[in-house]
Amino acid sequence: MHDDTNEESGSGPADQPESEDTGSTTVRDNWKESDRPSVATVEAVAAATNREMTDLPPLHETIDASALDTLLNGQPSSVTISFRYADTAVSMSGDGSIEVHVERNSREEDSG
Repeated sequence: MHDDTNEESGSGPADQPESEDTGSTTVRDNWKESDRPSVATVEAVAAATNREMTDLPPLHETIDASALDTLLNGQPSSVTISFRYADTAVSMSGDGSIEVHVERNSREEDSG
């Protein structure tokens, strides 16, 4: 069973950003396509922020990447973890879902 409250087309690209309003973007993906949630986190944040993965800060400066992988791999789908990384809010769960929310105002203030 798959529960996605924002499923419009059902089969669009996983990394495609969705504009919820003019001030934010949310990217939804499935980290189980990669066997490492930590790698999927960096990929999803790069897609959400239109940045190269190498332009992002190292994930281990925010969260223990090995612990993240261990926590989510092999755990029940009810496990959910949320954290901030590279000016985004990341939410991941044991069922494979990852959601990255970007507030545009914080990015614009940083560049201005």
